[in-house]
Amino acid sequence: MAAPTGSVLVKEVKTAQGTLDIYRDSAARVRPFSASGCAGGSFEVCININGSGKFVYYIENLTHFPSAGTVNMQINGPSGVIAQTGNFYESGGWYSFIWNFDNNVTPGYYCATSFTYTSRQGACETVS
Repeated sequence: MAAPTGSVLVKEVKTAQGTLDIYRDSAARVRPFSASGCAGGSFEVCININGSGKFVYYIENLTHFPSAGTVNMQINGPSGVIAQTGNFYESGGWYSFIWNFDNNVTPGYYCATSFTYTSRQGACETVS
């Protein structure tokens, strides 16, 4: 998937499953999703799932960090952590990463979870 419009690449993470790109966004985006939801206050985490039924094109973790600091972002599924950014320093604002599946997934809860040294926040949606 291409970089979201208005986004700047801030980190690439190499994994056995491929490369994970982390973007700093100018603002939260509104796009058509099969399922999406947000949780939190000033530290807000959103999950965006694009697909139909068990077929998922991608899952996005879109997080607003209110101030600068070291953070970690994850996408979790029924079996645990699917992808994570590892610790990186951010300067406050919206950050996102997208994990491409392009396949059927195990039905269940999928969550976007983000961490700072003092807080944790997550948002979940069901794939069925």
